Amino acid sequence: MLTVNVPDKLTDKINEFARAGCQTPEEYLIELIEERIEHDSAYNETAYLAESEINRKLLDKAVEDIRAGKYEEYPIIYFQA
Repeated sequence: MLTVNVPDKLTDKINEFARAGCQTPEEYLIELIEERIEHDSAYNETAYLAESEINRKLLDKAVEDIRAGKYEEYPIIYFQA
């Protein structure tokens, strides 16, 4: 169990955001932390891929294409294990 002391002003904001999302403050904070971890993992993976010159060129080309509007959108598919 982790205990974190949160200043009152921040607690009020957390409660406000949690209510807006129909969540408890704890649910909201866990979701926020999980999102942060996912983002960090994605950045770490991109940094790892960019270590290779070939991958770096492919990543640069992908970013270029996205900025130029050359991409296809697909619906998100959720799989349950």
